[in-house]
Amino acid sequence: MSAAIADLAALLALIEAARAEGRPTEAAAALRNLAALVPGDTTVRAALARALFQAGQWNEAWDTYEVRFEIMPAAFPRVTRPGPEGPVPIPAWRGEGRPDAVLVMGEQGLGDTIQFARYLPLLVARGIRVHAVLDPRLHKLLAPLAEGLDLRSSTAPGSVPGVKAWLPLLNLPRALGLTAQQYRGRVPYLAVEPERLARLRARIGEHGLRIGIVWQGNPAAPVDANRSVPLAAFAPIAAAPGVRLFSLQKGPGEEQQAPFPLDRLGPELDGGPDWFLDTAAAIEALDLVVTVDTAVLHLAGALGRPALMLTHGQHVDWRWLNAVEVPVWYPSVRLVRCPDGTADWAQAAARAAFLIRTGNVPPAA
Repeated sequence: MSAAIADLAALLALIEAARAEGRPTEAAAALRNLAALVPGDTTVRAALARALFQAGQWNEAWDTYEVRFEIMPAAFPRVTRPGPEGPVPIPAWRGEGRPDAVLVMGEQGLGDTIQFARYLPLLVARGIRVHAVLDPRLHKLLAPLAEGLDLRSSTAPGSVPGVKAWLPLLNLPRALGLTAQQYRGRVPYLAVEPERLARLRARIGEHGLRIGIVWQGNPAAPVDANRSVPLAAFAPIAAAPGVRLFSLQKGPGEEQQAPFPLDRLGPELDGGPDWFLDTAAAIEALDLVVTVDTAVLHLAGALGRPALMLTHGQHVDWRWLNAVEVPVWYPSVRLVRCPDGTADWAQAAARAAFLIRTGNVPPAA
């Protein structure tokens, strides 16, 4: 490592410490200066985006967050038009003017899609034809938002004749010119199928304080080391009087054994091609969800159901940085951080258990 890179790493560590200590505006100012000195450095620009989100400087934060496509080039949607010498890339739409039609391309994870799909109807309300290319596993779940949309599968290549404007899904708030006060929008914005709800209510029953838990995210995600927890960490919650725990975990993590009573709800939960429909019904039938930062958290928030999210004390995703407890996205979600910037998940779970025992859980939206 060269001296210059070593110095840069040391500077970044100091600035990141300032941000983590609650001085994001100061950190953002320092990172702007640093980004001007090393304009091609994606690590600096990613740190700047985090600081700007935490400082609530949203417009600049959204612009800077486009560094994600340099860090994760495979996540960047490619939209082209035919040219005389082959396909020609079309620049992303940034909200200028009012095009007749817009192509919205999904990106990143299922949780991102659940979180940002709420903004698609705002485009329709402006008289714009909207073609949304999203993961087909979520199409049925997103049906309450799909009126007036041309919902297309992200797994099938295709073309949309006549569309001259497009943008990635997570760029919608910036392109729509939304303020932070408008990010929440109408909550709940997803709904549960009545037949599934009746089935899950009968399965779960009526007695006790019924809590659904999720402890593991996608282990392949770069952020997973700072968000997933051992199932055993939920023991303080299981010990709260009257609590009945239900697993909403699917895939990696299901193999972990619980040192406390845990109802697994069965392997048939969301066993088909349409994801989260059964999980949504289970969330609606439960009293509370306690989860790490996964798509289930976004689902609970989109349904307006009470949820506690356990988070690392320092290394937390950009979308939660601005929140002390209540994120701008979901009024029914509360963040429960590990203490003192640590990864002490047992203490975070103990705090969640205290909130549950004392009845200080968020209300439904």
